[in-house]
Amino acid sequence: MPEVITSLSNPRIKEAVALRKNPSAKAFVVEGFHLVETAREKGLLDRVFACEDPNFPDVETWIVHKAAIEKMASSKTPEPILGIAHLPEDKKELGNKVLLLDRLQDPGNVGTLIRTALAFGFEDIVFAPGTCSPMNSKSIAASQGALFGVSLHLPTDVLQFCKKAKKEGFLVVGSALKNAISLDDFPQEKGEKMILVVGNEGKGMSESLQAVCDYLVRIPMGNIDSLNVAIAGGILLERFSIFH
Repeated sequence: MPEVITSLSNPRIKEAVALRKNPSAKAFVVEGFHLVETAREKGLLDRVFACEDPNFPDVETWIVHKAAIEKMASSKTPEPILGIAHLPEDKKELGNKVLLLDRLQDPGNVGTLIRTALAFGFEDIVFAPGTCSPMNSKSIAASQGALFGVSLHLPTDVLQFCKKAKKEGFLVVGSALKNAISLDDFPQEKGEKMILVVGNEGKGMSESLQAVCDYLVRIPMGNIDSLNVAIAGGILLERFSIFH
């Protein structure tokens, strides 16, 4: 039977609160049945707190009061279960499709792009320094568990990463509004091994990253001059999908 914790000052509760505020790749909080189950299915759930026994014989479990869940969770009306999970280890070899996030600040955009990337076969995601953490509670929620299905390369020297990948046959393609070709004009046959770069919500890609790109592309559109980065990224991810 799982151990019961009744005190809000229990060290395990305090540890979970600290991890919610300062997550790392080795330990972060996941909230709600779906995310907890997804982490468990991937073998990445380390321990769980719940108001009722979830019957996870393979995971260290504590039964707690609703007040404890509310203290540990980031949402105002949390589901009666949360867990402590960790990210999968980085793969040694890159897949053929890589998404690079350059200084994105909004955790919802980061989580949405992780989810969309996985849907379209981009299973490696590189984070430039200054990009919002994928372990942010809002990023985790927006990813809907997709962060457990991809390889996340956390703060990386992206210029060196791109230069090394280009030597290995990768094409680096950046999303930009200026000095860019229309997405319709991109030579599709060149996109077999690709790093797709999307930039900061307000400033776009850094000039140094733009200089490394083999192509800059823009999404043809009318009546408006730009799109939310998660929407734009989704369009590009679909266009360059491995499923085409």
